[in-house]
Amino acid sequence: MIFDRALNAAPDRFQVIQLSRYTTWEIGGPTASVVVNTPEELAETVKFLSENSLPWVILGRGSNTLAPTEGWHGVVVLLKGELAEFSFNGSLLTAGGGAHLPSMSGAACSQGLAGLVFAVGIPGTVGGAIFMNAGAYGSSISELVKEVRVLHPGGSIEYLTAEDCGFGYRSSRFQKDDSIVLGVMLGLSDKAVSSGGLRGEAREILRLRRRKFPLHAPNAGSVFRRPDNGSPPGKLIEDCGLKGYRLGGAMVSPVHANFIENTGGATSSDVMRLIELVIHRVRQASGITLKREIRKLGERI
Repeated sequence: MIFDRALNAAPDRFQVIQLSRYTTWEIGGPTASVVVNTPEELAETVKFLSENSLPWVILGRGSNTLAPTEGWHGVVVLLKGELAEFSFNGSLLTAGGGAHLPSMSGAACSQGLAGLVFAVGIPGTVGGAIFMNAGAYGSSISELVKEVRVLHPGGSIEYLTAEDCGFGYRSSRFQKDDSIVLGVMLGLSDKAVSSGGLRGEAREILRLRRRKFPLHAPNAGSVFRRPDNGSPPGKLIEDCGLKGYRLGGAMVSPVHANFIENTGGATSSDVMRLIELVIHRVRQASGITLKREIRKLGERI
């Protein structure tokens, strides 16, 4: 097993975790993990993993990730310490790749800084948000990016502009290369009416999310990307009569059909079989091939 190799190579550095505790679907078996707190620690860790031919992946809050029920034969890197901190300098927000996105959004509202309120209900990290170009309610994080600091596999650090990042709809260059988002600088607006108004807007967004999405059950958010030339995925799936459809412990949410719920004991196989069935049924009914927004752990799509 890969994690046995990792533990034997550096028993003081790695430990075994259950991925079900680190993903919002609450699915996943054992894997090796390592916590890093600084850019220097991260560079050293990535170098060690590469030299020992150990596959690895950065895992944030696991909010867009399907981990294998049988476990993953690699090393999960968890960003903590200064890599999970954020701070304000006027209207500029600087954050580490592991910083919690909803906490940042709430803090920006309290500071009277507008622009990030859309992210108050997105359960992920800054690094994950940059990786996926996360967005909601007509806004995306790419619109705020002033600078992204990345670590390349060779150990060099580079500062990228928003243009350098190749942002698109739920996409970025980081989905295609091996660089790691160390941190980001976001430009917010200090022209807000009041922090109270922003906090009220955040509360309304959270209220809408509770009404529209199945936040009562373990899920990974939107499963499919919106097609370029079609209706929203939820409507396409609902039109096929699949709302509430269940395979094993996985169910197309009765609340919003673009969500798949873990009803209890769902396996990664249950989820993938249900995803494939949905893709097949929607293609048959509409001619549209849905593309996954969620990723299997360690996968590139």
